[in-house]
Amino acid sequence: MRRAAVAFVLAAVLSGCAERTGLPEPTLGPVLDDSAALVALVGARADEQRSVRFDAETTMSGLDVGLNGDLVRAREGRLVSLTDSATDVVVLADAGWSRGPGGAWTRHELADRAPVRADTTVAGLPDEVDPAAVVRSLAGSLVVSRDDVDLDGVPTHRYTMLVDLRRQADRTTGTTRRAQLMAAYESGFTATATVWVGPGDLPVRVEQVMKTLDENVFQRTLHRFTDWNADLRVTAPAR
Repeated sequence: MRRAAVAFVLAAVLSGCAERTGLPEPTLGPVLDDSAALVALVGARADEQRSVRFDAETTMSGLDVGLNGDLVRAREGRLVSLTDSATDVVVLADAGWSRGPGGAWTRHELADRAPVRADTTVAGLPDEVDPAAVVRSLAGSLVVSRDDVDLDGVPTHRYTMLVDLRRQADRTTGTTRRAQLMAAYESGFTATATVWVGPGDLPVRVEQVMKTLDENVFQRTLHRFTDWNADLRVTAPAR
């Protein structure tokens, strides 16, 4: 998947620049048996970091959709620079921008439909890639197993959870996505999630799999998070 080179402009005040903070201790925390404690701890640790690189893949009905980019927590809110296979997107606190291959940047209001996701708005895009939001979407799930594994050379605690689709729908702000989750719940679909928690209680990977009544995979979503607290900047694109 290509990573587009998004053009940036440096303002007099770099409001989109991450204020670097120290990472948590590079050791694994204790294993947690309770999903509420797990979601609260991992979500809080992710919130404390000022930047992260993300990669998200969703597979449904044989169609793969991928997003990758950077997220910065600035004073004015969450700032995101991302790309899929064809479109670059920048989301700031007051507006968003997008462009296709070789094209000019187009400005979007926060309430506009997101250029790369039909089921959310521009304002809702950060929730699709923010590790804290991804983990918190699993609130109400039940931890059914846990073990320790190395993931790409990183030691992790791996948690497998049964997801409460009804509760997940209730917590979803996007109307289209909420309707999809409710329809899945009412159709008797089931969902499981796997969360890999690395050093400092930070999420390394989160995967959710939704299955039909006959156990066929309906949707699979995978999030990867790296480069915590790197020196990342997200500002308005040059036009």
